[in-house]
Amino acid sequence: MGIIIKQSIRSSIFSYLGVAIGYINVLWLYPYFLSADQIGLFRLIQSSAYLLATFGQIGLGSSLVKFYPTLKKEKGFLTLMLLGSTVGFLLIAGLSILFQTQIVNYFAQESSLFVEYFQLTLMVTFFLVIFQVLEAYCRSLLSIILPTFLRDIGIRILTMLFVLLYAFGLLTFEQLTWSFIIVYGLVTLALLASLIIKKEAQLSFQFGFLNSPLAKQILNFGLYALLGAGGTQIILQIDSIMVSGSLGLEATGIYTIAFFIGTVIEMPKRAISQLSLSLMSQSFKKNDMEAVEKLYRQTSINQLIIGALLLLGIWSNLENIYHFVPNGEVYRNGFYVVLFIGLGKLSDMIFGANGEIIVMSKYFRFNVLAVTLLALATIGLNSLLIPTMGIQGAALASLLAMLGFNLTKYFFVWVKFGLQPFDFATLKTIAIIAATYFLNESIPLIGSPLVDLLVRSTIIATVFLVLIISFKVSEEINGLFKKGLEFLKLRR
Repeated sequence: MGIIIKQSIRSSIFSYLGVAIGYINVLWLYPYFLSADQIGLFRLIQSSAYLLATFGQIGLGSSLVKFYPTLKKEKGFLTLMLLGSTVGFLLIAGLSILFQTQIVNYFAQESSLFVEYFQLTLMVTFFLVIFQVLEAYCRSLLSIILPTFLRDIGIRILTMLFVLLYAFGLLTFEQLTWSFIIVYGLVTLALLASLIIKKEAQLSFQFGFLNSPLAKQILNFGLYALLGAGGTQIILQIDSIMVSGSLGLEATGIYTIAFFIGTVIEMPKRAISQLSLSLMSQSFKKNDMEAVEKLYRQTSINQLIIGALLLLGIWSNLENIYHFVPNGEVYRNGFYVVLFIGLGKLSDMIFGANGEIIVMSKYFRFNVLAVTLLALATIGLNSLLIPTMGIQGAALASLLAMLGFNLTKYFFVWVKFGLQPFDFATLKTIAIIAATYFLNESIPLIGSPLVDLLVRSTIIATVFLVLIISFKVSEEINGLFKKGLEFLKLRR
C-alpha cells in the first residue's frame, strides 16, 4: 500500500504540473505565435487522434488490466495485447480510408487545412494506441510514474519546444504540424524502452494459454470497456471536431482557448475522485451504506463550494484574463463558452460521487449505458445547437448533456439505494454563491487589469469563504479552518 500511495502522490504532482504547462502552451504560447485557425488545426488533429485511438485499441487496455493477475506469468500476454490493438488500429485506419471521401467532404468547406493532414492524424493515432496499451500494462505493474510523466509533461514539453523552434523561424508551420509524429512517437518509444530495460516487457509469440473460453472473456470484456471508453472520448472530443466541420478551424481555435479556461474548475475534482473511489470501494466491501451516504454528501457539498468559488473567480475576472491572452481581442468571442463549460463542470461536481457509487455497486454496467446515452446526446445537441449558436452552441450542448447525464445518475442512485447528496447546506451554499455574485457586480473596475484581478479576486474569495465558514456549510472546510488557526497559534 505504501508503494501505491507514493506513486499516487508523485503521479498527481506530475498531472498538475502537466496541467500548468498545458495552460502556458494553450493560453499564452499558442495565441502568441500561432493564428486561431492554426490552434484549431492542432486541436482537431489531437481530438481526432484521441477519439480514433480509443476505438483502435478495442478495449484491450482495460482487458490487460483486468486479466493481468491471471495471465501475468504468460510471456505472450503483452505481445497479444499489442498485436490485438495494432489490428484494431488497422481496422479503424481502414475504415477511415474507406470513408475518406465522406470525411474530407465534412471538413472540406470550413476546415480544408485539416484535409492535408489526414494521414498525419492516423499516424498519431497509431502511437497513441500503443502508448495507451503500454500505459495500461504499467498500471498492472503498479508503476504509474513514468507513463504519467510522459503523458502529462513529456508531450506538452516537447510540443512547447517545437512551437518555440517555429517561433524562432527554425521550422515552417508544416514541419511544426508534422512534428506531432515525433512528439507522440518519442514518448511511446521511451515507455517501451523503459519496460524493456527493466526487463518488464516480455515480448513473446507463445499464445498457447489462449484457449477459446479465455479469448471470449477477453474479447467480451474489451468490447464492454470499449463502449464506456469510446463514449467518454466522444463526450470529450466531439465538440471540437463538430465545431471544425461546421464553423472552421478559426472557430475551433477560439473554442479551444475558452474551453481550457473553463475546465480549470474541474481540476480539484480529479484529486477528490481518486480518493473517494478508494473510500467508496472500502465502504461497499463492508456494506456500510451510512459511510457511502456520508461520502456522497461530503463530495457533493465540498465540490460545489470549490467549483463555485473557482467559477465565480473566473467569470468575475474573465475580461482581465483575456487581457493577458495574446491577441485576446480575437479570442473574446469565446466569452460565453467559458461560462457554459464552467457551468457544465460545476454541474458534474455538485452531484458528488454518484458515478463512483454506481461503479462500485452491482449496477456497474449502468454506468456504461449512461455514458453511451450521454455520448449520443452530446452528438445530437451539437448537431442542433452549433448551426444556430456557433461555438456557444457547442458549449451549451456540453452543459446540457452533462447536466442530463448527472441527473440520470442522481435519480438512479436515489431509486436503487435511497441516497441523495443534497440537504440544507446545499441551499445555504447556493445562497452564498448568489450573494457573492451580486457583490462582484457592484464592484467597479479598479485600475489596471492586473490590479483589478488581484483586488477583485481577493474580495470575492474572502467574502465567499467567510460566509461559508460562518454558516458552517462544510464540516471539512471548518475543520481545516480551525487547524489553520491552531497552526498559526491564533486558537487553542
